[in-house]
Amino acid sequence: MAQARKLLVRALILAASAGAVSAVYQRVAEARDRRRFPAPGRLVPVGDDRRLHLYEAGDGRPAVVIVPALNGSILEWLHIVREVQHDTLVCVYDRAGIGWSDPPPSGRLSITAMAADLCALLGAAGVPPPYIVAGHSLGGVVARRFAADYPQQVCGLVMVDSSHDDQAERISWRQGAGANLKFALRCRAWILGARRLAAVRGMIPNLDADIAREAPPEYAGAARAISLSTQSRRITVAEMLLAARHRNQPADLGSLPLTVLTSASSTLDVWPQLQDELADLSTASRHIYAQRAGHNIHLDEPEAVIRALREMISQCRP
Repeated sequence: MAQARKLLVRALILAASAGAVSAVYQRVAEARDRRRFPAPGRLVPVGDDRRLHLYEAGDGRPAVVIVPALNGSILEWLHIVREVQHDTLVCVYDRAGIGWSDPPPSGRLSITAMAADLCALLGAAGVPPPYIVAGHSLGGVVARRFAADYPQQVCGLVMVDSSHDDQAERISWRQGAGANLKFALRCRAWILGARRLAAVRGMIPNLDADIAREAPPEYAGAARAISLSTQSRRITVAEMLLAARHRNQPADLGSLPLTVLTSASSTLDVWPQLQDELADLSTASRHIYAQRAGHNIHLDEPEAVIRALREMISQCRP
């Protein structure tokens, strides 16, 4: 019995020591990453001693404002920005806690708070309305909330395989809220220093492939640093929990110009119906299916997103 107790104590000491070393390694590596990879855009104060990261390119009105997906940074949208900047001003931003943006205030996240952050960011950055707001996945929910709460600032919406406000209720638990909670728990269980070391040793095989697909080559190092950061894990868990619990009816959009761009290859049986309902929110909508794309249409079929944005720009110009 005494021998077993000694072994248990040694094991606990070893585990605590390994955890401390892992935490120190993570902090040192993150400090190095912040020096190596400065923000490519502007860090704009939005109150409460917080800053949000805004990347802008091009010139003209109306401005296009892109709202990325759950824990999606600006990097995966730069190839779209570089095309559409020839037509007008294009803005893409990191929500609170994502990429180079400061964390959100303490407490549970909400879609309304995210929309308010976007309004504060655009105002503080001096980007004049009206805006064409394009939202992908969870970003589509934020974009619709922004349009509902600040209707005078929005002249058009583009939904890129957008989440539906009530999908947590209507998609099966296994594929919807349950899958989100399972992923959130798995993220929460990551020992970040150990995960970073595994990445350095090439033991996370999909990491580099995902980065190569999502980020321009010159930002591969920054994308890798973001994906391995403590802040990225925290906001992924928080936004996953938000997606799992959020239940609401999408706000009616009246006659606001709306394009709903939907993946034709979704494995969710209810997805086409949810997308049809989004298109029905406006009397001036178009519903387009991207035939060669999965959920990440902007990566799989970027020309479809670029075309939808350009058509909306033409429609919204006087």
